[in-house]
Amino acid sequence: MPPACDGEQRDPTPMTGDGPPFPEHGWLIADDCLPAMRTTLAHLAGQVDLVLTDPPYNTGRRFTYRDDFGGAEAWLDFVAPRLAAARDLLAPDGALVVHIDEHQHHRLRGFLDRLFGESNLLGEIVWDKLNPKGDAGQVAAQHETLLTYARDRGAFRERRRPSRAKPNAGRMLGKARELFARVGSDPVPQDLLGVIDRYALDIDPEAYRRRYTLEDARAEFREWVEAQPFGGGERAYRHLDVDGRVYRTVSMAWPNKRSPPPDYFVPLVHPVTGRPCPVPLRGWRNPSKTMRRLLDEGRIVFGPDEHKQPERKYFLDEHLRENLPSVIRYGGSDDALLRSLGVPFDHPKPVALTTILIEAFTAGGGIVLDPFAGSGTVGHACLELAASGSDYRFVAIQSPEPLDSKVAWQRDAAELCRAAGRPAHIAGLMEERISRCAARLRQATGFEAILRGLASDQMGRSSS
Repeated sequence: MPPACDGEQRDPTPMTGDGPPFPEHGWLIADDCLPAMRTTLAHLAGQVDLVLTDPPYNTGRRFTYRDDFGGAEAWLDFVAPRLAAARDLLAPDGALVVHIDEHQHHRLRGFLDRLFGESNLLGEIVWDKLNPKGDAGQVAAQHETLLTYARDRGAFRERRRPSRAKPNAGRMLGKARELFARVGSDPVPQDLLGVIDRYALDIDPEAYRRRYTLEDARAEFREWVEAQPFGGGERAYRHLDVDGRVYRTVSMAWPNKRSPPPDYFVPLVHPVTGRPCPVPLRGWRNPSKTMRRLLDEGRIVFGPDEHKQPERKYFLDEHLRENLPSVIRYGGSDDALLRSLGVPFDHPKPVALTTILIEAFTAGGGIVLDPFAGSGTVGHACLELAASGSDYRFVAIQSPEPLDSKVAWQRDAAELCRAAGRPAHIAGLMEERISRCAARLRQATGFEAILRGLASDQMGRSSS
């Protein structure tokens, strides 16, 4: 587990009270989440790092769970005590992230402002699904909102900063490695080989071999980056240094109007012309000692002569994460993923988006609680993170809502549960999905998930 706010290690199997020991990777609980959190999980009070959940939206439609409460007050009477119980389980530096759509967003925001205190709001995230609802006669909604709160904003900020991995950093670094590996070789130009093959030309390609230089790699990398659908921040990382590392340049100017000390106005000397380069109007961002260190480390980029103001070099491999934005565009679906597991479920939350949120609001590990677990997406995401080496454990609570035999996919789900020896309800389906996910991860990576089921007593050690 990550260190607590005071720097001490948390007990990897928290036991405060008479509750059962935490399994290595997760609990699956088939129960109403209110009594489950108040009794079964009471010993975890102050231990949960993140509550990430997707409560009923009160849309008026019928899913596998109740989503028509007859009115906003009845809906809030149902949701409010359950989110309050979840808050009580949060660690002092823990956070809540809750999905909601346009039906009850304003009421939930008002309640959570009172529950957590407005000063503990970490922000609202718009999840742009890239697929507007085609309701005639009104604005077509294509987003949901995620409301995010810290149990204590000060404690949260001591250890965490909401961030995410740069979406395309891996591709960019991989492309740079591929191109840099060709430096010094004598390849035949690929476009020439294509023309010879296409037109069956009687040309010896060996006569056209030429040395592939660093400048060739740099030019090809810039062209490749510009051709990708990257955002402006990622596109700025379009340069390769002499070691093949990807970098961008940024201004080193003093960032505000307050004038810095004279030491911040010492000019940099151009390495070729030997003449001083222009100093920013308000001075450098760093004192001369820091500027000398940056020079020695090769982290300052000069222009062709002394007339261009030098800039600082930022390496992509040192800045693989970025601030979590208030808009996340993700239009993907997990229908194919669940089909590959043989688990039917309508409108599952995507594992990829859930993983982004878990990593954004935790510090590399911890306990993640989902009181309205549905098909078990949060548990699935935590298992994948644990299989990749992170120290995540989860608690997934889902009430045992019966599967409706009149709905085709639910009828299939009920048959799956019975065949697997599980109850034919949504919590049983969740357990089967998590079990199959654990089995697939073990098959692919050797990772073994140790899970425990409570209330329904369906889940033991997953070793298949």
